[in-house]
Amino acid sequence: MPNNVYNIPVYGKPIELDDQGVYYAINRKTGDINNVFQLVYEEDDWYLYQLKNTGKNGEMGWVILADNGDYPLKSLSSEEVRYHFDKPEYAEPKGAWQLMRNSRYGFGKFTPIHVEDTIRYAMILFSGAEMLIPLLILKIENSSLQSLAEPDQ
Repeated sequence: MPNNVYNIPVYGKPIELDDQGVYYAINRKTGDINNVFQLVYEEDDWYLYQLKNTGKNGEMGWVILADNGDYPLKSLSSEEVRYHFDKPEYAEPKGAWQLMRNSRYGFGKFTPIHVEDTIRYAMILFSGAEMLIPLLILKIENSSLQSLAEPDQ
């Protein structure tokens, strides 16, 4: 079976403070942005938010992605990452995944084996112990947009 998951600690780049920020998903058919997420590190924990319509005069607000009060994202072990990604559909491109999740939602960082390729990110839904298809997300790099995206506490 093809394998694109490597357990080489110095190879895969961990999820770091530089990874926090605003991410968006693109609708492949229309090219429009259809989801906006924010990865936040605060008080020694990671949290994932989604920008949603609040229903108040069309206002948008950040909603934490969690089920049943399970808010912080926790890192997955190498064995858990291998369990989720050691499948034919993830055989290419080759590289290393880092994942963290709560009971329902997760964030992933993919470091490709070829240095010239870009690091990729994903928002991932889980159903119990099973991972659903990862949603490719892109990081907003514009610092002026980042400053507008502070979640409501």
